[in-house]
Amino acid sequence: MEQTFRAVIWMIVAVLIVTGTYVVFNATHTFYKFSLLGGRFFEEGRYSRALPYLLSAYRMKPGDKNIAWKLVWTYGHLNREGEGRRILEEINNKFPSDPKVSESLGDLAFSQKAYAVAQRDYERVLARKPSMGLHKKYIDVLLAQKKYADAIGQMDILLSIAPEDQDLRYQHAQVVSAAGDHERAARELQALLEDGDIKKEVLTMMGDELRLLGRDEEAIKMYQRAENG
Repeated sequence: MEQTFRAVIWMIVAVLIVTGTYVVFNATHTFYKFSLLGGRFFEEGRYSRALPYLLSAYRMKPGDKNIAWKLVWTYGHLNREGEGRRILEEINNKFPSDPKVSESLGDLAFSQKAYAVAQRDYERVLARKPSMGLHKKYIDVLLAQKKYADAIGQMDILLSIAPEDQDLRYQHAQVVSAAGDHERAARELQALLEDGDIKKEVLTMMGDELRLLGRDEEAIKMYQRAENG
């Protein structure tokens, strides 16, 4: 009787092991099938076809970053940014130390004109992994909100790193002008001209600043320089 009972128990255990192995194998096989099909359609640019496969693969393995990113980009290509942001936020919750996720959240928010949200996302990344490119994005989102003083402060940081960057210096003068300090903007533009940056837009803006300062004759000469090249 006891031997029969043990045999039954072992039979049940064996069935459970076999069943469990089959379930795991089947799930793994299904994941890779969805992953491969979704990836293929994604690479071919057939995003509507890719979406259901990538979404199924993501639901099976939400910790797979490769699938998650493809799903985010697919939503973006299909103009479904809200759903893409939801996936990004889920990735961010799983990998809070990954700055790429927060930066992508910021990029998405900026594209949707959710500037306060983008600012928050960029600030999270700047606190962990600052870079020149990210500082420029942060400046853009500050300017979009007309936070000129903060933007100027950020640009001062970049200019301390790259003082010879003429494009950045020109943008700095533009922001200073937008903030209403035309005297300072004119000084910065004059310094640019003296350093050899005589592009038409620099000359034209210099004319604008001089005109705003009531220096009309100098402004006319500057406009003429801009027209004559």
